[in-house]
Amino acid sequence: MEPSAPDERPLLLKAHRTVNAGDGHYAFTDLRKTSLGDVRTRQFRLFTPIRRQRMRLPTSLPEFAELRHVANLSDSPVTVAAQIGGHWTEHNLAAITHVAACNFRCSYCYVDYAHLAGGDRFTATADAVVAEFVALRAAALRTGQRLSLLRVSGGEPLLAPGLVIDIHRVLAERDLLDAVVLKVESNLSALTYAWRQGRADPGPVERASMRRIKLHTTLHHPPDSREWPAIRDGLALALDIGFDVFPAIGATDWPAAQLELLFWELTRISPGLPRRLAVRPFHLDYPALADRRRLPQPAVSEAPSVTWEGILRRHVGVGYLARPRHLVPLS
Repeated sequence: MEPSAPDERPLLLKAHRTVNAGDGHYAFTDLRKTSLGDVRTRQFRLFTPIRRQRMRLPTSLPEFAELRHVANLSDSPVTVAAQIGGHWTEHNLAAITHVAACNFRCSYCYVDYAHLAGGDRFTATADAVVAEFVALRAAALRTGQRLSLLRVSGGEPLLAPGLVIDIHRVLAERDLLDAVVLKVESNLSALTYAWRQGRADPGPVERASMRRIKLHTTLHHPPDSREWPAIRDGLALALDIGFDVFPAIGATDWPAAQLELLFWELTRISPGLPRRLAVRPFHLDYPALADRRRLPQPAVSEAPSVTWEGILRRHVGVGYLARPRHLVPLS
C-alpha cells in the first residue's frame, strides 16, 4: 500500500502552506479566540498533564501499575524529570502553543475545526515563541511554580519540522536545554512531505542534539488503512532524523488483528517501539467533545491495552508498561 501522491492530498498541501508562512515565520492559532482553558497569551496556554481526577496518570510508574489499563497515559513530566532531573511532580506544568492547521480532521480532536484550517491565525518566529515562553517561565517562578515543558501542538506541528528544529536551536542558544524540554505532538503523516519541502538533511551533531526533542505521536489510523503508509514513513523518518519517539494509539475500536499487525509494523521500524507504545482507552470528557463523539467504554478484559499486553507477552516476553517508556531503547 503506497501513500497518495501530494497532489492527491489537497488538505495536506493547504495545511502545509498555511503553517509555513515564509521568511522564518510560522502560523499559530490565536488562543485568545479559542475555548481552550488557561490561555495566558495568544501564543500559549498552560496545562497540568497529570491529574488523578481526569485519569491522566504516569501509569508506567510502579505506584500506578494497577491502573495501567484504564488511565490515559500522560508521562511528559516523567520524561522531563529523566532528562533534567528532579521528581516528576516538579514538572507537572506545560506551556502549549498550537500551530494553525492540520492535515487531518479527527472527530475527537479537542481543537475546533476552524482552528485546524488556519482560522484566527497569526504568525511568529521561533525566537518570538521562545521569548514568550521564557516570560511565562519567569511569571510561573514568581508564583512558586516550575515551568520546564514547552509543548508544540496543533494542528499538526510537523507540517513545519523547521519550526521544531528552530525552537530547539533557540533554546540551545539561550542555554536552556538543561532546564527546558521541548515536546512535540504529531500525527506524523505529514512529516515526509514537509521534510522534503523545506530542509536539508541534518548532520550528525544536529541529529544527536535532536534526541532531546520528545516526539509524542498518536497513530490515528491502523496499518490496514489508506493513511497508514504516510504515518509509517513519517515514523521511520522521525527516528532517522533523531527525535525521541513515543507512539500511542487512542482507540477502543481496534480489533486484535489490527493490533497484531501494528506490532509487526512497529517492530520493523524499530524493535523498541512496541514496548514504547501507549494504548489509551478513550476517556473523552473535554467539554468541546461532549456533542461530537461518544465512544463505548470497554470492560477492562476487553480493553485494547489488555490485548496489547497479550501480544507483547507472546512476542517479546514482557508485559505492557513493565518498564517506563522512556527507559526502553529504540533500537
